[in-house]
Amino acid sequence: MSSNDRPRLVRVDATWAATGTSWCARIENALGDALDGGHLYDVAHVGSTAVPGLSAVPTLDLLALAHPWPLPGDANARLGDLGFVHHGGDGQSGCSDYTLGPHDIHLHVIGHESDLWHRRLALRDHLRTSGDARARFEAAKRDAIARTEAIADATAARRAYDDAKADVLADLEVEALAHALERTGFRPVVDLVHALAEAPERWAIAGGWALDLVTGTPARHHDDIDIAVDADAAPAVLDALAQNGARAAWVIACTPARYVPRNPGEAHPGGGHQAHAHRGDTWVDVVIEPWTDTEWRYRREPGITLPLERAIRRVTTDGVDVPVMAPEVVLLFKATTGGRTVPRPKDDADLPRALPRLDAAARAWLSAALPEGHPWRERLEPRSS
Repeated sequence: MSSNDRPRLVRVDATWAATGTSWCARIENALGDALDGGHLYDVAHVGSTAVPGLSAVPTLDLLALAHPWPLPGDANARLGDLGFVHHGGDGQSGCSDYTLGPHDIHLHVIGHESDLWHRRLALRDHLRTSGDARARFEAAKRDAIARTEAIADATAARRAYDDAKADVLADLEVEALAHALERTGFRPVVDLVHALAEAPERWAIAGGWALDLVTGTPARHHDDIDIAVDADAAPAVLDALAQNGARAAWVIACTPARYVPRNPGEAHPGGGHQAHAHRGDTWVDVVIEPWTDTEWRYRREPGITLPLERAIRRVTTDGVDVPVMAPEVVLLFKATTGGRTVPRPKDDADLPRALPRLDAAARAWLSAALPEGHPWRERLEPRSS
């Protein structure tokens, strides 16, 4: 495919899908699998050229999810060997941009902190399946092209084209995310429970999925599924995942974190408390914790405990019994993720939806477990009637 500097619309060519697949494979070979010591989690063909039946500016858009972000010099050099030119990165969005040719291919490399992966793929898939969405986007594109005709400078014209369709694109993205959430439901969790059917019952769903299960409704997309696992049971749990098609690697804590491939039956080699597993389109973050036979212990401060019968609940979803970490335990981790003294926005948004699920004892326990001066302490105080 070829493009020039000025934006122009053409019908999506049937060969573009194969071209996108070919370039994704080249990028995979260049960067290597992150779980095997490389840098790539995943790469996909996105944007309008990935949507049959839609007019597009003939620029192939590729999106790569990488570790670490930004890519180190040797990885940038391998992309350079493919012909890509690096244009720098935006720390706020967690995205680095590369081009091949004037505008033949745009490669966007993002880190795991960015939400662009899910947003871009949800939009692409929505446009592929919804004729109405394609028609609205097509109209916005043609109107945007018309607005660029009087702009002489090609770079300014491309910028004006992007700006003119931005509002419609944003509306379609919101629609796409809602449809994706509705379509997915609790399927990833249910599939994981089935995969762990033969594993010891010394694990539970944690993180945002746990709060969704307790409240009964998925509130947002989750990049992975967090499961908390008793340290003694972790090898058997990871073996069960492997026997059901997952690839796993140990996460070794350093800056940036690195991966060490895991062998069957192996316990964590030290220097960390996590394993990452990839099964189909699902990532699983296995968090290894120091439980006893009867007691849950807070990994970051083992003096904070709960009886296991209180720390783990059972929830039934889609006819499947799911072990779930109690909301107060999930919130304790979310309150100080990454050593933060102020929760991330998405974690802060989880508190009000979880509060109705906390009885007085759970509120008191969580408040006492939080660091002195934490902003959630006041919000956990009982409201006077």
